[in-house]
Amino acid sequence: MIELTENPADELLAERIRRGDQPALVVLLRRYERSLAALIGRRLGATGDVHAVEDLLQETFVHIWRGLGPGSSKPRNVRAWLYQVARNRCADYLRSAQRREHTVDDEALAFMVNRMGVVDDRQRRLAADVVEAIEAVPERERQALRSFYVDGLSIAEIAARHRCAPGTVKRRLSHGRDWLRGELGVSGRKTDMSEESTPLGTFPDIRPNIKVEKLRDKASPVDLQELTWWFVVPQLHDEVRWAEYQPTDGGSEWRLTESTAMRAVRGAVLHDRECVEIEVQEQRYPVDGLLIPTPADRHTRVWGRLNDTEVEWLGVERLTSEGTRKLDSFLDEGFELDWGTCPRHVEPGGWSAASAEGQFGRDPRCPAMFTDGVFRVHVGERAFTCTRVVEMEQAATDLDVVVLAYIADDGRTLLFRRYDGNRRVPRDESGNRDELLPQADRIVVDGMTFVHSYDYISAKTCG
Repeated sequence: MIELTENPADELLAERIRRGDQPALVVLLRRYERSLAALIGRRLGATGDVHAVEDLLQETFVHIWRGLGPGSSKPRNVRAWLYQVARNRCADYLRSAQRREHTVDDEALAFMVNRMGVVDDRQRRLAADVVEAIEAVPERERQALRSFYVDGLSIAEIAARHRCAPGTVKRRLSHGRDWLRGELGVSGRKTDMSEESTPLGTFPDIRPNIKVEKLRDKASPVDLQELTWWFVVPQLHDEVRWAEYQPTDGGSEWRLTESTAMRAVRGAVLHDRECVEIEVQEQRYPVDGLLIPTPADRHTRVWGRLNDTEVEWLGVERLTSEGTRKLDSFLDEGFELDWGTCPRHVEPGGWSAASAEGQFGRDPRCPAMFTDGVFRVHVGERAFTCTRVVEMEQAATDLDVVVLAYIADDGRTLLFRRYDGNRRVPRDESGNRDELLPQADRIVVDGMTFVHSYDYISAKTCG
């Protein structure tokens, strides 16, 4: 039984409801009653009165009980599922014959036929959809999204409010936007890019065997001049090629999914800022069984610059799946979240191995990006001595990402490894990443599992 003085998680309540615990249902409905009523009110707008909202709220409660009752399957995200139930009830109501037979008063009719009114109405509906979808985002990402998009706060102001680093705010906003895209069903149309792409040289179809050994040498600071994590230095004539490998068959095999070439070709000025223009060529390779399919859009050019303390992204151009080119620059809203600036000088930090089984502990004061040791990296028959750079949230959750990048003495990235949090999985899959990739490597940080999901290997590393 559930005591009202407790604050059980949604998933625990759902599990108890499945066992027939009716007090657990009461706790869950009370928790979301106001927000569900607000959602229904926004959905109905001027077409719904108080009684209609109350009726639909009761219908929603009935469907929630049936959907979570004994013998049902528990939804993966209880909060998102509750809001979807309410949205479905509203859609049924608005489509019903009863609603179509209602008359429209003169004032409402005049508003609906006005061209600007129609546009405003669509914008309001879209905004309402986004506000509703935000409610399904995990708490920390939800707070960041509300602060940035609803309250209008800057990155620095959000960081001060939540007592975290600006980089942490950027990552939370980026993760929140990814979550929102999933809630709203926003995705690119898949196309076969192979006929349009230019061959970029040969990388092996199967990733070479990789072995990483930690040496006794103490980690040193790294001057990381590359556009993080795209491995090109924004200086004229710099050139780099790398390959992306993803796990298949549960992580037993790593297949080539993309190769990229970048070359800094000319000086440029973007919105009065001097920079370097960099050409990009991307080749995609169809691979069955990928956990996260590669996107359809291709990048074609980027712009960046280097100063004494930072590497700065200024613009990114991509070719969309619809065949149009789109340029995003540092003046566009949201650009800083996905691109922005990266610190050049990465200092040693407090990352230490607690056990031989991959358990790690961190000094809470360490920054989001730091070096943690010197390693010998074996790729096939080749071997390199590298300093490892670690990037992760200072207070990570199982929806975050851990990056382990192995940097040569000249400051160039030779191997980039990404570990995804256990709950960063496609929405159409069941289980977590740990279950979907049982044979992939994993690390545990402060008790949370991160599963090896991507490898980027430079052409130099592959020989």
